[in-house]
Amino acid sequence: MGTNSEGIKYYSKLKQNKYLEERREFLIEGIHLIEECLRSKYYRDKISRIFIRSDFPKENIRDNFRKAEIKILKAADFKKLSETESSQGIIGAVEMQNEFPNHRDNIICALERINDPGNLGTIMRTCRWFGIESIMISRDSADIYNSKVIRASQGALFNLNIKSGLNLIEELELLHGKGYEIILTDLTAVEALDTHKFQKGKKYAIVFGNEASGLSQEIKSVQFFKKIKIEGYSDCESLNVASSAAIVLYEVKKHTV
Repeated sequence: MGTNSEGIKYYSKLKQNKYLEERREFLIEGIHLIEECLRSKYYRDKISRIFIRSDFPKENIRDNFRKAEIKILKAADFKKLSETESSQGIIGAVEMQNEFPNHRDNIICALERINDPGNLGTIMRTCRWFGIESIMISRDSADIYNSKVIRASQGALFNLNIKSGLNLIEELELLHGKGYEIILTDLTAVEALDTHKFQKGKKYAIVFGNEASGLSQEIKSVQFFKKIKIEGYSDCESLNVASSAAIVLYEVKKHTV
């Protein structure tokens, strides 16, 4: 990578979304995220470089990162890579996962145009909590490797089988052909979540839509997709999509395990 300053300049650009796809790498910061990455079956061999601030404890570093190049940086140089106010002093450069296995789980979470990185990361974390490993994400959603998404996911990203940039309606129609019941979360639905009969052994794809406008009319117009809603108890206009995902996925898992 040339001199230290050239390397820092190269990797500091990964803090900007426009360079992520071009370079197929992203940064993760802090001990927790790096430990989650090391435990991941999808990303444990993808850490290519570790940047350590000069005051970071260096015991056993080489044992943990046998395949990664380790760079020790002065505080001023490390700060150029860091995105946190009180950094722990360790950052990893991780190669993107190019191939995930085909989804075969009984429950799949599908997301259409989730634009807010915090919401996307929180939904990932929720899926991880409920043991839902398969996620499908449409085009025009936040980038899964955005640093805010990764932080909000608390490392859940590394343990999920995520397919993104999809034509979601086509993917959902394919799943329906494979025996999945497609459940759309929609405020205009007639059926309430707590009255829908989820069954053990049955396959479901649960679909959540955009924060502001919900699901597209194109998806909602497919006749064999079913719609449910979460009943509200006030005149509040809507529920945050990440909160909705937590409620719905809890109900689905409760009745299917």
